[in-house]
Amino acid sequence: MKKGRKLLSMTGRFAFIVSLFFSVYVFAMFQGGKVSWTIFYMLTPFLLYSIILFVYPINTIKAERITRSHTVKSGGKLTVTVKLRRSFPFPLLYTVASDKWVNPELAVNANNQTKHVFIFGFKKEVEWSYEIASLPRGEHIVEGIEIEVTDFFGWIQKKGFIVLKDTILVFPNTTPMHYAPINAQYDRGSLASPFSLIKDTTMATGVRDYQSGDRVTWIHWKSFARTQNLMTKEFEDRQSEDLIILLDNRESETFEEQVELSASIVEEASGHQSNIAFVSAGAETSVFPFINSADQLHDVFVHLAKVRPIPADDLNPLESFAFTAVAGSVVLVTGSPDWPFVQSAMGFVKNRRSVICFVVVDKSVPISARLQEQIRYAESKGITIHVLGKMQFSDAFKEVANL
Repeated sequence: MKKGRKLLSMTGRFAFIVSLFFSVYVFAMFQGGKVSWTIFYMLTPFLLYSIILFVYPINTIKAERITRSHTVKSGGKLTVTVKLRRSFPFPLLYTVASDKWVNPELAVNANNQTKHVFIFGFKKEVEWSYEIASLPRGEHIVEGIEIEVTDFFGWIQKKGFIVLKDTILVFPNTTPMHYAPINAQYDRGSLASPFSLIKDTTMATGVRDYQSGDRVTWIHWKSFARTQNLMTKEFEDRQSEDLIILLDNRESETFEEQVELSASIVEEASGHQSNIAFVSAGAETSVFPFINSADQLHDVFVHLAKVRPIPADDLNPLESFAFTAVAGSVVLVTGSPDWPFVQSAMGFVKNRRSVICFVVVDKSVPISARLQEQIRYAESKGITIHVLGKMQFSDAFKEVANL
């Protein structure tokens, strides 16, 4: 309907210009005289330009967008260069080109430089650059470039849209942390350890006699060549922590800080020989059961860039999906440690003392009475609670390591 109105408006404008042209011509023919013909000759270039502009194929203009990177850290800057090219140098006058982002706030962050006004003239190529400052975390999509041209008097206005889709991922910031594996806990006198032993096969510490079940790759062939006895390399044992990091995606005043803390923990723990899983509890529960490579870590950060808070009523219960691994420890990152949600996290562990709950708050304002009550109740149930402000992220695990 809207498109039909625009077409009707354009057709009406074109009809007006054509009728005006013939009216001036007829006036000059019948009136005669120098003045009449002077008016006709003065208006003719403008009217002919408007008529040609009406039929000019604006969709033949090609566009290219250049960005240095498609991934940025939260709060970072993005520099964009847009190039417009055409093959036929028709003299376009007043031209407005706009890079259309789905999020209109980005145009504000760019000081409205996503829109560029210029005179194309006879040039075949035009380009301009703009910078978006303070990019917020998220997935930001730019759909294309809108071009609008007009004649001298604004009688003919033509618009075209060049589809040129790009996606910019803005990852959450991370804080360097003094990470320490969570110590073993005791339950009824028996050790419920969150650690498992793994062998560092990059460093042999000695050799021993071959035993059934040893891997062929562990055989020390130099010793076999010398003694004709099969010997097996011995490796250093390292502790590997089985850890689940659980992010609460319910709406919270500190949701962005919760995402940053989760990203920091995942990044640090992945470099400390930890068997990490990441669970994002939202309307749909997202699970990343193994984070053992840079690609898997990247997948988690892509999710953390895109994740959005949800209303509490839309939360998908953790019990509704199957997760076979049982962790030694669970690190719960939330802004509201209400007992039903904290209790659902206990299904990942055998011992509730292995649940460490980081409650992210804004230290500049007093903690509400409701939040204090939630913390006291969770602690009375044996859950370890640590209340953190953003400035305390780097030391989040200092107290945990001493439990």
